[in-house]
Amino acid sequence: MKRRLVWLAGVGLAAVVGWRGRDAMNTLGSHVDFNRDVRGILNKNCVQCHGGVRQQGELSLLFREDAMRPAKSGKRAIVPGDPGASELVARVTNADPHDRMPKGRQPLSAADIATLRRWIAQGAPWEPHWAYVKPVAAPLPAVADTAWPGGGLDRFVLARLESQGLKPSPQADCLTLVRRVSLDLVGLPPALPDADRACAPDAVRGYEQLVDSLLSSPRFGERWATMWLDLARYADSKGYEEDPARPMWPYRDYVISAFNRDLPFDRFTIEQLAGDLLPNPTVEQRVASAFHRNTMTNKEGGTDDEEYRVASVIDRVNTTWVVWQGTSIGCTQCHGHPYDPIRHVEYYRAFALFNNTADWDQPDESPVLPIFAARTAARGAQLVATLDRLQHEMDSIARLPVQEAARRAWETQLTVPAVAGKVEGTRLNEVLRIVHTPEAARDAGQRALLRLIYSEASDDVALRKRRDLAAATRKSLAALTPAPTMLPIMQELPANRSRITHVFERGNFLVRTDAVQPALPSAIAPALDPAAPNRLGLARALMSRDNPLTARVAVNRLWEQLFGTGFVETSEDFGTQGTPPSNPALLDWLAIRYMTTYGWHTKPLLREIVLSATYRQSASASPAMHERDPANRLLARGPRVRLTAEQVRDGALAASGLLSTRMLGPSVMPPQPEGVWQRPYSGERWVADTGENRHRRALYTLWKRTAPYPSLITFDSPSHEVSVARRARTNTPLQALVTLNDPVYVEAAQALARRMLPAGVTDPDSAQIRASLELGYRLALTRIPDAEALATLHSLYTRAVRLYAAHPSDRAKAAGMPNASVAQAALSVVASGLLNLDAFLTKQ
Repeated sequence: MKRRLVWLAGVGLAAVVGWRGRDAMNTLGSHVDFNRDVRGILNKNCVQCHGGVRQQGELSLLFREDAMRPAKSGKRAIVPGDPGASELVARVTNADPHDRMPKGRQPLSAADIATLRRWIAQGAPWEPHWAYVKPVAAPLPAVADTAWPGGGLDRFVLARLESQGLKPSPQADCLTLVRRVSLDLVGLPPALPDADRACAPDAVRGYEQLVDSLLSSPRFGERWATMWLDLARYADSKGYEEDPARPMWPYRDYVISAFNRDLPFDRFTIEQLAGDLLPNPTVEQRVASAFHRNTMTNKEGGTDDEEYRVASVIDRVNTTWVVWQGTSIGCTQCHGHPYDPIRHVEYYRAFALFNNTADWDQPDESPVLPIFAARTAARGAQLVATLDRLQHEMDSIARLPVQEAARRAWETQLTVPAVAGKVEGTRLNEVLRIVHTPEAARDAGQRALLRLIYSEASDDVALRKRRDLAAATRKSLAALTPAPTMLPIMQELPANRSRITHVFERGNFLVRTDAVQPALPSAIAPALDPAAPNRLGLARALMSRDNPLTARVAVNRLWEQLFGTGFVETSEDFGTQGTPPSNPALLDWLAIRYMTTYGWHTKPLLREIVLSATYRQSASASPAMHERDPANRLLARGPRVRLTAEQVRDGALAASGLLSTRMLGPSVMPPQPEGVWQRPYSGERWVADTGENRHRRALYTLWKRTAPYPSLITFDSPSHEVSVARRARTNTPLQALVTLNDPVYVEAAQALARRMLPAGVTDPDSAQIRASLELGYRLALTRIPDAEALATLHSLYTRAVRLYAAHPSDRAKAAGMPNASVAQAALSVVASGLLNLDAFLTKQ
């Protein structure tokens, strides 16, 4: 009886589904779009069991060819044109809960089932995800309000607004706009003379002229390098537990210079991914290749060099695809992608592109590029050439038949402590792993590594002589004054030392299966040039105009920096699980302009955006508009977002007059709380700089991964252990504690107070105080205070005066100067208040 009731219930359910499905089919329209209507149903309900991670029943619904072939049961899940013969339809409508799909979950809705039926009946067309199709520039849309748009960009925005029955906001007032664009383009508030000049009544092109001056400012490169260093996971230390220092600052300086020179993005990409592989690469191009030497290395005793070399390669693969393709590919290290059309084997084809670099997790970070001071450059180059010659000679000697025989005997003796002890500890594990591999099965890279380590440990007279000469040469190199900066760079192994790449079973580097050749994931990128199956070929493929993702991802990132959110909010993930673009036509239009009109030059694209009517809108909005579009995805108003950690700090120093304009060079140590650095291994200590290094821009702050600069971390700066494409934006009480108490902000408030008070005045009258308060407000916020703001500041000043009149011993500490007057101490309190205003911490 129970089974009969279940059967009757199932028949009833099937009848309801059939009736509701027919009704839905009549109302859904004539065409089912796979991306819009079907892909979401499959991703939500099916691919967890029948996708990239698991293919239960030998069925995958990620790829059309897999979905159409017979599964383990012999039945086909999808028979194009015939829903009745399609097992997918039969399973999602099965009356028995034990057989109905998806198992253990709620059954599909009638509307979803109807959609699947209609899709299959229409031939089961399987369009690629929108992001994997080359962008096409749509014609400029027609708009009703032809007076508002300043260009094509505005036409796309206005057409979207009009389709929603909305109008754009009025233009922001000039001073607000000037502050906004200055923060966006150079990361700093405008100097008051520049703001006044741009907003003068007779300044016909004042705003446009200001934009051009900001784009040509050396501060531009510093602001946009800050964005890129997040992606590059730039740091001044190696990472992991010991986290010792590593001099990466020449790479940081390259990025700043590249943005200031407006190096086209395609060249910028090629130089960073493969600068060392260019014909006759310049020093600058070799420095650029350090992008992928920002990976962490582990010199802790007992670590496995090969394990951490592989970890670096994995990081390079994952970072490359996030930075240039907006694609989260990391999960395919262990299995096929759960949602996107990227197979497990394709990860290792991409891995092969990075698997033949010479670095291998060594304490000396080799290979390195010595960066010499001008006066030691000639001598330094001579010493480097000597080292290269000696290394070549040692390799040649190690290849001689007599040495090959000696090496084989040496391999058999590595169990003897006296022999093994001559091999540097972190290398021994890798040596033993290779030795346990039969010689015929070793690849060229393994054989070359054994020759290298043997030549460093052998007692052979010829090898020992050259080792001693090399040691003396390195000592001479280190003795140069100033000592050269040894920048880790990328360097490809020669063909006779190339490694063979294998697929790792479930991502385990110790379990290697099929050998693979370099290639790109076929569903999301153009084919790799067979003549360049390396990093240079990869870089060119990424920048190919046939690549559907690169330009979109780059434009989306620039838009995100200006508006707070990209067209695709998940800027790290353009895949099927990412958010769809808020204005896909505009995204594609800008992507094509970036590639063609501007030839990958970033400055003119930014100029077009910040001169648009869309960007110039007021950020104010009615409560109703905030409720309708809280994230401003429709762009009916200007951007209003909290400033980045660097902008908050740099803005406080700029308003106070303390900010140093010194550019480039080694990283610095501004003040930070005691005890942040506890380095039991190395004894390194944070010693706060004095002079202008104390107040340089935030991106020059020394960045230790395990103990990053506290005030920047509090304002959501990432630790730079891995690449970060999109920062979190939080609002916590700790942030207010930083801007009220951190030494940098205290010093900035004290210096701002000194700027507010006329020189030589210690006991100002009421008119002078009013002028001081107005000046402080303008220095901090650019705009002129209204009567209410001025009254609030005056009230704060008056209360502070009463406090310091009653406590004279506190004046010097408050003002940061001996013999401070009551007024000077009180204005320091007002200045601190200004630097803590929401209007100061926010771009609007």
